[in-house]
Amino acid sequence: MSTSWGSSGPRSVLLAGLGNPDRGDDGFGPAVLARLARLSLPEAERIVCARPLDLLDRWPGRRLAIVVDAAMGEEPGRLRRLEPLCQGLPRPTACSTHGLGLAEAIDLGRSLGLLPARLIVYAAEGLDFSPGAPLSPRVAAAVEEAAARIAAECRG
Repeated sequence: MSTSWGSSGPRSVLLAGLGNPDRGDDGFGPAVLARLARLSLPEAERIVCARPLDLLDRWPGRRLAIVVDAAMGEEPGRLRRLEPLCQGLPRPTACSTHGLGLAEAIDLGRSLGLLPARLIVYAAEGLDFSPGAPLSPRVAAAVEEAAARIAAECRG
């Protein structure tokens, strides 16, 4: 399932927030997209998805897709910018809260010819993914920085 803002047809940029806002730091992607919804980014379609596989039908024909997600394994709150079409993505050792992870969705998109021209991932390292928990303070602090960096990338 996905939610979309500002979509009257295909746009050259896709901003996608992955995650569940009702599972603590897994809500990082949706929180960043909510912040971006308040900015004027006319070329960008904004969506929130629960599963990375939901992105496969949204990527084709895009000049740029930026995916925002929570990650696990490093210092909580650390914000990382990755370009998986150039450098790949780290493979998580734990299970994804999304089922098939983002790296697998990218691999499938590559195999099926469904990737955008350019793909960027912003990931914040999470701490607490408990049901009903809010964003942890460190991850909440990364929301504004991520939104500002993404807006700058969209503008050029």
